[in-house]
Amino acid sequence: MTGHPRSILLAFTALLGLLAAAVPVAAEQLIAEVSTRRVAIASNFSGTDITIYGTVRRDAASVSRAGGYDIAVMLIGPRRTMVTRRKDRVLGVWVNRDWRTYDAPSFYALATTRPIADLAPEAQLDALQVGIDHLILPEGIPGGVEILAGAAEFRDAFFEHQRHAGLYSEYPGAVRVLGSELFTTTLPIPAEVPVGRYAARIVVFSDGSPVAEHVSDIEVTKIGFEQQTADLAAHQGVIYGLASVLVALMTGWLGGVLFRRD
Repeated sequence: MTGHPRSILLAFTALLGLLAAAVPVAAEQLIAEVSTRRVAIASNFSGTDITIYGTVRRDAASVSRAGGYDIAVMLIGPRRTMVTRRKDRVLGVWVNRDWRTYDAPSFYALATTRPIADLAPEAQLDALQVGIDHLILPEGIPGGVEILAGAAEFRDAFFEHQRHAGLYSEYPGAVRVLGSELFTTTLPIPAEVPVGRYAARIVVFSDGSPVAEHVSDIEVTKIGFEQQTADLAAHQGVIYGLASVLVALMTGWLGGVLFRRD
């Protein structure tokens, strides 16, 4: 009876050894860092830049890849539910006739070593969501139904709005490779950037296939008067509303005094 559990244990240990031997060990290790982990937005914030840099290391048993490496660096903001509306002319008046909602990143910036389409096959880019056109955006339609493949005109309009606002951008060729393994790039953050937790995501490709990935967290937060105002609006709505009305009345009264004609 005592030998039976022991034999099971030995068999289980041997099985784990076989499974470990069957799992391929990654040949590349991606080591990366960002220039700052926290972006503070004050009243005079006019935008900033974040530098992302790193190196791709191979283990001692791996040979050099003939095609080298391609790097995709993404800065991705917290997801938000955003609405795209379509206006139609009714009786001479433009009104909202249809809409779609998107569960989408509030910010998306991508820098690559070369054109996005040259990094990997389209199916691979879709799976990794590398590139604005490859983002997976669940789409909500009137009636509360959510679908994955929705109306192209609404999706295109959403992307165009985000690009125009500076919240979605792509920079092919902006990743500089230093030597054979070091890389660096700088991504701009506009003044209107949403606050929240961001992800600096890096994907390394070789011969069209991903071989390594790394993610760093970055916090974008308001400070000073901006933060106090945001907290008041979020947690003390009545006080914020009364203060806004009071400021408007004071502004109107002061304007009347300054520009009063005698």
